[in-house]
Formats: sequence, C-alpha cells, structure tokens
Amino acid sequence: MSHNHEHEDWIVLVDEDNREYRYSLERTLELEDRKYVILVPEFQENPAEEEAHVFRLENDENNEEILVDVEEEELEKIQALLELETDEDDFIDDDSDFELADDDDEVTD
Repeated sequence: MSHNHEHEDWIVLVDEDNREYRYSLERTLELEDRKYVILVPEFQENPAEEEAHVFRLENDENNEEILVDVEEEELEKIQALLELETDEDDFIDDDSDFELADDDDEVTD
C-alpha cells in the first residue's frame, strides 16, 4: 500500500505523555452495527511493512464522535472481513487471461 499524504486532512491523536501523532484515514467500515476506522501513521518506522491502527467510533456524552480501542475479538473479526474482501478482489479479475469454453468448443491440452 502506498500513500500520498500531501493533501490529506490529518487526524491528530495525543498519547498519555502529551505527544501528538498524525494519522491519515485509510478506511471506514461497519461491522455488526458498529463503525470502525483504520488509521495510518504519518511516519512509518519500516515503510515496507505499513502499520495501521483500528479504532471503534462511538459517541460520547456530548454526542461527539470519539475513537475507542478495539477488543482483540473485534480486531480478529475486522481482519477476517478485510481478508475476505481481499480474497474476493483477487478472485474477481476483469483482466483474466482465460476464457470459459462453450459446450461446443473443443478443449485440447
């Protein structure tokens, strides 16, 4: 996955030591009536192995959206969904190099 972060809106998260980290929004998804976001950090320690963070979107007492850490079980379901989508994308290939033979066509090796 390669990203062009030049013209993106950044999401800034602050850790417990008051350090700020910028993330780009990679994707939003819905699973079992919950919304999730996948965020990619601005700086990657190893760009060859892109890092991403998953958070659940919830509303706080003021009805503002907040990011919440996901449980391990939720993360496993999200990973399974993403793998399924990837498998489907790989299976459906409009540029395939083969054609299905008609019943009347002769098949030779």
